[in-house]
Amino acid sequence: MLMPFFAFEVEPLGAQPLFKLGPLTITNTILTGLVIGAALVTTLIMAARASQIWPKSRLAYYVESLVELMRGMVSELFGDEAMTARYFPLLITLFVFILACNLTGILPGIETLTYHHTSLFRAWTTDLNSTAALAVLTMGVVEVHAIKTIGFRGYFQHFFTHQPWKPLNLFVGLLDVFGELMRLVTLMLRLFGVIYGGEALLFAIGAVGGNLGWLTMLPIMFLEIFFCFVQAYLFMMLSASYLVMSTSMHDQEHSVAETRVAAGTA
Repeated sequence: MLMPFFAFEVEPLGAQPLFKLGPLTITNTILTGLVIGAALVTTLIMAARASQIWPKSRLAYYVESLVELMRGMVSELFGDEAMTARYFPLLITLFVFILACNLTGILPGIETLTYHHTSLFRAWTTDLNSTAALAVLTMGVVEVHAIKTIGFRGYFQHFFTHQPWKPLNLFVGLLDVFGELMRLVTLMLRLFGVIYGGEALLFAIGAVGGNLGWLTMLPIMFLEIFFCFVQAYLFMMLSASYLVMSTSMHDQEHSVAETRVAAGTA
């Protein structure tokens, strides 16, 4: 009796189309992302309206507690209040949205909602296109931040130093550029692989359990809930770390140059 409610299916790697809006094909992952986005915006607006110095609303209290906790972590990593104020809204948005999308995939009964024999909802982060979009957005912000902070020349020298024509500097610079691309790829694949793999594991455990599949899946579901939080936290903190590291080498070189000038004038 409980198995249909706890039913899980291994989704194909690609998102499944549901219907078209003009030239745009709406897939089950897009629909899920839109629903989650609308739900989060509504919830946060309600929390903001109920926010007070001493909030009486539990929703406002929980939201403010989460924001304060995450802001403290990000502020400690940045070490700069101005930078925290500038980028924390993006980082907390990434965390909350990714967490909500991750948890969607393990909601009991969600796979039973179908439209023309296709799952109506699918976790947004089990679509490689979705995680790729998040990774491109994040790394795009990182590179723009670096260019705005240290200038295009400093950004170029961040990879190739001030003597790029030397073979060793050129080789190391190309390695650094490749490493920057790998950051994008790892952000994309880590999130997709863990969440998609978790759903596949739930399906396998449920199939092995037979009629007691719902019982055998319970421990794995708790483990997947933990991984959902971990992956959202990792994505947020890695994004913050990349923002810091995008200008750290230039700051170190600038400090060394100032030290040498001071030593020369002493």
